[in-house]
Amino acid sequence: MQWFSLAHRNVVRNGRRSMLLGGTIAVGAAALLLFAAYIAASLDGLRESTIRGGLGHAQVGAVPPQDGYAEQQLQFALDASQTARIEAVLATTEGVRRSAPRLQFSGLVSNGPRTLNFQGTGVDPVRERQAFGAFQVLAAGASLQAGDAGRYQVMIGKEMARRLGVSPGQSVTLMTTTVQGSINAMDLEVAGVLATGVPELDLYTLQMPIGAAQELLRTQKISSIAVLYQETAGADALSAGLAQSLGPGIVLRRWQDLAPLYPQVRALFRNQFMVFGSIIGVIVFLGVAAMTLTTIYERSKEIGTLRAIGIPQAMVRRLFMFEGLLQGAFGAFAGCALAWLATLVLNSAGIELAPPPGRNVSVPLYLLWLPQPSLAIIAVLPLLAMAAAWMTSRRIGAMEVKATLSSN
Repeated sequence: MQWFSLAHRNVVRNGRRSMLLGGTIAVGAAALLLFAAYIAASLDGLRESTIRGGLGHAQVGAVPPQDGYAEQQLQFALDASQTARIEAVLATTEGVRRSAPRLQFSGLVSNGPRTLNFQGTGVDPVRERQAFGAFQVLAAGASLQAGDAGRYQVMIGKEMARRLGVSPGQSVTLMTTTVQGSINAMDLEVAGVLATGVPELDLYTLQMPIGAAQELLRTQKISSIAVLYQETAGADALSAGLAQSLGPGIVLRRWQDLAPLYPQVRALFRNQFMVFGSIIGVIVFLGVAAMTLTTIYERSKEIGTLRAIGIPQAMVRRLFMFEGLLQGAFGAFAGCALAWLATLVLNSAGIELAPPPGRNVSVPLYLLWLPQPSLAIIAVLPLLAMAAAWMTSRRIGAMEVKATLSSN
């Protein structure tokens, strides 16, 4: 404690130098924490928008073939008995918030002069809106109505509506292949226009009531049931337990398996954070080492006096090590405070970032403050500064005590 107290006095005595070094460490710590907050917010937003934008925490369907090939539409789908069994399990499973049946199919959509391909989804309007309506953006019109009033309505993507030249209230014709392999067509009224923010999806997206979709495809089957949990934190454990309760012939796919982009983005951000953190660590190490080396030469008389009165070299080096520890701790705490204040300011500023690749909607700048990175920074940077001071202080061993004393 005496050596620690002496190190504190030396840090205070050299106030300008300590402030300069501590400020350097603080800026590096703040930059690292702000980058971590940006990564956390980006991953959190990507995860929740993926889940609540229609994918769900999991999707339950029939076991597909190993090669993934189907000769006709809905060849590997859920029949009425399987759907009833799944619905019963979901209704009695704690932690399941919503479920929405889906029927996936493809075909052609036409307004007469023009015809486009589409990837359609038959949905239950009420259950779909309850589960995922908060993330469904309407560019025009209204959502699908429930019951007979909305049975023959359809919602199409914004880009599809532009290319077809249709608007809410007008009609389009859908043509597709039934489950028996024949061709069937149906006229539907455009209820609304969807805007997903991704032009490619807006060109092919189409939603209609699941009853009308089954009538068009001449089937009573559905493709899958999207499941939304109460919270994302325990989603993996809940999915594992739910998969065991569903029984044979039914498979549950987690949202991570259905959205391979998320783990790829997460790995990319992790690698970027490691590289950026390594750069900040090198800057802190070299800054402390350079400052310690300068201090050693300036305090050569003090070091010579300590060595002359019998204090071992290791104890003198310990003094510089404690000084590096204090400066690193000061910089780390100051950097955390600076990053926290900057997070509050930036979140309240309402800054809009340019649309990411593949999207046409700007993204608000938001930082998610997490305590774990702060604790890691407070723990690592002082230790790194202490290690730099300890290694640099080896120069003390090359100093001659007599020459230092004679200069006094």
